[in-house]
Amino acid sequence: MSITKKYIDFMLENVIGSNIRVQLPNPQEDGKLFWTKLGPIVYMNVELEVIEKYTRSVKFNLKFDRYEVEKIIFIPIESSPMSIKEKLHNTIENLVSKTFIGDGRQEEMRQMYEEKRKTMFSGLEKMVSKIKEIDSKDSNKIVE
Repeated sequence: MSITKKYIDFMLENVIGSNIRVQLPNPQEDGKLFWTKLGPIVYMNVELEVIEKYTRSVKFNLKFDRYEVEKIIFIPIESSPMSIKEKLHNTIENLVSKTFIGDGRQEEMRQMYEEKRKTMFSGLEKMVSKIKEIDSKDSNKIVE
């Protein structure tokens, strides 16, 4: 077995794995895509199945939501393992977002973000109300 094949096997087993989690973009009303850095983020789990290994690339069957997509992805052996993982992550993230948008699911993506926003902020509201409740109980105490 050549060093290139060993490196591809090593990357698949130890760095890339069989599952990756990517962020879905938040589509805006004007058609632009917005990737959230702070606040509620919607993630999609993508299952990676290796169909075939080539000298410097791998053919994956990507499974996410209700889709199955086959894609050949180049793995540059001169790059570091973390660089390869980051490039693969970006490639898969773009593929997932293009698949959702190509299927006309922008409104569904907006709803996912709205639901995430509601659950995030409802948790914050509960926490703030508890703090106010505790403060109102402690405000009657005399501090010496």
